[in-house]
Amino acid sequence: MDQGRWALVGRDAACAAIASALEDEPPRSLVIVGPAGVGRTRLAREALSLAQRAGQPTRWARGTGAAAFVPLGALAHLLATIDVSSDALVLLQRAAHAIAGDGSGPVPVLGVDDVHLLDPLSVTLLHQLAASGAVTLVLSVRTGNATPDPAAPLWKDGLATRIELQPLRRSDTERLISQALGGDVETRTGERLWRLSQGSPLFLRELLEDGVRTGRLGSSCGLWRWEGPVVPSGRLTEIVLAQLGHLDATEWRALEVLATAEPVSVHQLAALSSPEAVASLARRGVVTDAEGGSGAVRAGHPLYVEVVRSQAPAAAMCFIQRRLAEERTGNGLDGQLVRRCVALLDSGVSAPDAPMLAEAARRANAMLDHAAAERLARAGIDAGANPRAHLELVDASRWLGRPERSVQLAIEATRVVATEYDRARLTAARALTLFCGLRRGEDAAAALREAAATVGSEEARAVLAAAEAVLAFLGGDPERAVRLATPVLSSGGHGDASRPLAAAAAAAGLAVTGRTTEALATTSAGWAALRSERECVEAAFARVVLAQAEVMALHLTGRIHDLERRAAELHRSNLMAPEWAGDAIACLHRGWAALAGGRIRPATRWLVEALGGLRRGDPVGLEGLCRQLLAMAKALSGDRPGARELLGDLGSTPSGPVRVFDPQARLAQAWLAGAENRSADAGCLVLDAAALAARQGQSAVEAIVLHCALRYGRAAEVVERLRDLAERLDSPFVVDLAAHAEAVAVGAGDRLDAIGHRFEGAGALLFAADAAAEAAAAHERAGDRRAAAVSRARAAALARGCGLADTPALDLLAPPALTSREEEVARLAVQGLSNQEIAHQLVVSVRTVEAHLAHVYTKFGIKGRADLRTTLTMAEWALVRGRPTPGGPAPRPLPSDLLGL
Repeated sequence: MDQGRWALVGRDAACAAIASALEDEPPRSLVIVGPAGVGRTRLAREALSLAQRAGQPTRWARGTGAAAFVPLGALAHLLATIDVSSDALVLLQRAAHAIAGDGSGPVPVLGVDDVHLLDPLSVTLLHQLAASGAVTLVLSVRTGNATPDPAAPLWKDGLATRIELQPLRRSDTERLISQALGGDVETRTGERLWRLSQGSPLFLRELLEDGVRTGRLGSSCGLWRWEGPVVPSGRLTEIVLAQLGHLDATEWRALEVLATAEPVSVHQLAALSSPEAVASLARRGVVTDAEGGSGAVRAGHPLYVEVVRSQAPAAAMCFIQRRLAEERTGNGLDGQLVRRCVALLDSGVSAPDAPMLAEAARRANAMLDHAAAERLARAGIDAGANPRAHLELVDASRWLGRPERSVQLAIEATRVVATEYDRARLTAARALTLFCGLRRGEDAAAALREAAATVGSEEARAVLAAAEAVLAFLGGDPERAVRLATPVLSSGGHGDASRPLAAAAAAAGLAVTGRTTEALATTSAGWAALRSERECVEAAFARVVLAQAEVMALHLTGRIHDLERRAAELHRSNLMAPEWAGDAIACLHRGWAALAGGRIRPATRWLVEALGGLRRGDPVGLEGLCRQLLAMAKALSGDRPGARELLGDLGSTPSGPVRVFDPQARLAQAWLAGAENRSADAGCLVLDAAALAARQGQSAVEAIVLHCALRYGRAAEVVERLRDLAERLDSPFVVDLAAHAEAVAVGAGDRLDAIGHRFEGAGALLFAADAAAEAAAAHERAGDRRAAAVSRARAAALARGCGLADTPALDLLAPPALTSREEEVARLAVQGLSNQEIAHQLVVSVRTVEAHLAHVYTKFGIKGRADLRTTLTMAEWALVRGRPTPGGPAPRPLPSDLLGL
């Protein structure tokens, strides 16, 4: 790892305070305080470097526990000629003179690290030096160790500036990780590094360096990912143990208890160690109260328990685990029962009964901890073949990436369950796995039909109907999905457990068919049902499809800002659960939102992570969609080979039973054709995609696809259909799409400007850039060069804001060409030089400068210098993008219009 990449991230305010103090006359001393590992030493060194660059002599010392036993021990190397046998007063005077000098040169700067470890005489010396002003001090003091701050009198008496450092914020931690590794980090890896480091640069550095050295932290497809457990290295263990300080036997036992199963009741912790040990650790910040005010405690830092766990004997941990398992009741929160049952299984004491294990497995699945759910469900089956344990095992196996095993378990479990409701749930689970995980659509449909013919209870029928509605949507029949799900949603209590799954199917169907207001209302009802129902059918599947439906509805109604916000919320919520298959889908939604907003680099970053996760496991059948979106983003950024590789040999439609995204697959092919300058093929593919969306009843998707046809000169062919859709659908966004098509067809520059502003307000920046560029072309044709220049500049600014946006409208609108001398004169004028100054600098006459500027004003259609800066923006953009020459390759489609999702 490149050592030079460890920059001072997140310390801008502290650096500014240091610079201000050292620039004062006279310079002010500094006291940098903070807990261990936050970078006090690094900042103090930075202060000395700043002083050194200003020409001040600098010296450095560091307090240590060993040196504290010798008067002035930490400063001894600065006092080589002093007789330490002198009495204390004489010794202080001579030491002060040795450090301060004779005062003939610049004021020296003395940096002393870990002042809290100095002996009393050294602390007295520092106070005298600060009071005299003969030396500028830069001191670092560790806080949080329950000892007084020896430098406190300095800043309390105004002799020094106190700078308090806190652990880095999460955003700064993520930035530091990216800088250190030279790339983006997978979400779960970033979450793990944040959880373990808690913003400590010291801990973070040790974790990263050990991960890279051992190979557990590696880069794949442009993202860094940590594989396997995090085991503290020997060096990190030593650092943590040094921070913990001396621990007696009972204090160490208390930490072993926390390392076994935190959080732990303070009473249990005291019983297994001692009240005195708990109190001592609490005073030093080694243990702290757990969140929620439950009376439980946890370690003051996550690495404390990781280090103790790596050092504690297995027998001691097993004994503690057995004691905790015997005492826990498991009542209350879901996690308490899950932890208790897992602890009982680990400890080797008598296992809980089958009903308790089945309930714990259900709660684990609800918490998305599918690995724990699988283990608990198997134990429940072994303890008595509880039917619910079979259901939870089937669910856990699917989400753990074992679809074949999940299907087989569902078939086997059907023989042991006794109720129609349980058989219906097992059938629904098997059908969803067959359809999405194994791509066996016909087998899934057959399983649901056979079950429907044998069940009679309304509750069981609701389960089957909800599952069938989901498969109808994914299979490309959203209207049927709505018809199947609606009776479940209005069943009046008989289908309560199936309501979230039915709401997900209905909302997704409503979104793509253009009833987006109803879709968003239905997703809200689905989320509420998911939170309120204790035992939902296919809760994890419902959660994923509800998120998918909400993302589609927000996009198709043109609420891009809301889409990005909601995708981020869903992603953060997902991180509250353990790592699971839904991580990739949450990243897919973030990439979708970023791409819809025209933010290409973040879209690519999120979609790369999503695709990596979906390749490891795709229980909902979204890998194809992810490939299509990522291909669009790569093509937009200029990576045509990458886009071509992603699409591969998909053809016009992807294989498998998930057909609802077939229009997007064809649009992705169209985008690739356009990127390869096959404009005629691209236009045909776009119209085919719109026709396919229409056949599937996806009216909202059809509208966005038709809008894409404008990029290929097909406005006349689609404007009527867009106008019809705008009248039928409840989406103002579709109204804007139709208005855009009409304005392009008639070349109305003012209307295109207005539409572009509406797109920008909604967050659709690529749409806005395209409309602004088209407005510029329309103004140019109308002879209004001033309006054309303004629209050009706005289009360039919008496209730049999107990242590397390659819009065909901009390709068609090269700004007027300037000669090299005209451009030179114009740039000097923008810098504020007068005509006389420009003439003097270029060694030409003032009249020549005036002539060149007149030519520039005429070419751009502007009146004078006031508009010159804006009009040059477009020329700069053209130079950076390498605009094609007249007669060159055909323009490519604007990919923001290809997101008909």
